[in-house]
Amino acid sequence: MTETLDKGVVVASEPLARFCAGVFERAGMDSDSARTQADVLVWANLHGVDSHGALRVPRYLAWLSSGVMNPRPRLRIDDNSPATFVVDADRAAGGVAMQAAMQHAIEKARSSGLAWGIVRETTHTGPMGYYAAQIAAAGMLAIVASSSRPLMAYHGARKAGVATSPIAMAAPGDKSGLVMLDMATAEIAIGKILKARATGDPIPPGSALTADGKPTTDPLEAAVPMPLAGPRGAGLSLLLECFQGVLVDHPLLAPALGGERAVHSQNGLVAAIDIGLFGDVGAFRRRIDELHAAIKSLPRAEGVDAIYLPGEIERETAAKRRQDGIPLPIRTWNVLRKIARDVGVEPPVPRNQP
Repeated sequence: MTETLDKGVVVASEPLARFCAGVFERAGMDSDSARTQADVLVWANLHGVDSHGALRVPRYLAWLSSGVMNPRPRLRIDDNSPATFVVDADRAAGGVAMQAAMQHAIEKARSSGLAWGIVRETTHTGPMGYYAAQIAAAGMLAIVASSSRPLMAYHGARKAGVATSPIAMAAPGDKSGLVMLDMATAEIAIGKILKARATGDPIPPGSALTADGKPTTDPLEAAVPMPLAGPRGAGLSLLLECFQGVLVDHPLLAPALGGERAVHSQNGLVAAIDIGLFGDVGAFRRRIDELHAAIKSLPRAEGVDAIYLPGEIERETAAKRRQDGIPLPIRTWNVLRKIARDVGVEPPVPRNQP
């Protein structure tokens, strides 16, 4: 577990998902959409991506209450070619919009061989791996990404110029399961800064700047994440803005940098490729297993106990947390309990006591 029991509580995943869904329903979402959004958050917690898990509930609730996040959006999917489409999300909850795009991409890829979809004007999309894993489970290759307003420093600048722009890529194996890279283009995601604030832990040196552009390890002072690998992370984020928001006439970076009032908004990208276009899907899965085994058998560097492929640690974490429960920092737990009282939803019962 990533949190010790003396720093918080441990709850089972299903009660936590029911609680989150109940909160979102109280805020005006229909039951199916509320559960979809809750499942996205709890998936993140299960896989150890706690920065995108239940600690996001207070922010989502505030957005739903203020209208930043639309609890009853009118999603519109426009197919502009046999292989491409645009989802006009109407400021829907990010999980709801991206899940709809993911499902549509799978359907189009089954008929056309591949699909490339853009989600226009949604809200916080959560962990990209949640959607990429489902595409891979359908026997396809997946690329999923999102972009937002300026949050991260551009290389060489001391203020936010690009987004943290997470991206996930996934390929299905057979016995080895799934190979999936799920990463942000920043040295540290905003959600991990929020998590550090909840736990009281410092953030890594070189990962963020203060509001006035000075390096800091204090999560309370951290305001601007640094780009991953300097110009590489900054450049990747910039191009993801071009591939998403600029492409569908919903740019987020240039208007905000030009002085337009910053209102939370995101765009998304969902791509699915039918592996069957290139050969037998079963044979592909077996070759992924062979690759998995070859990488795992490489001689380990000094001090390394095991070699992991992308996504393997997260899957091990999920298996453990499904059995043992999800740890929540005490500050997060106290906030969730207050929300439970305020909106009239029963919180999950802890497996331990703080």
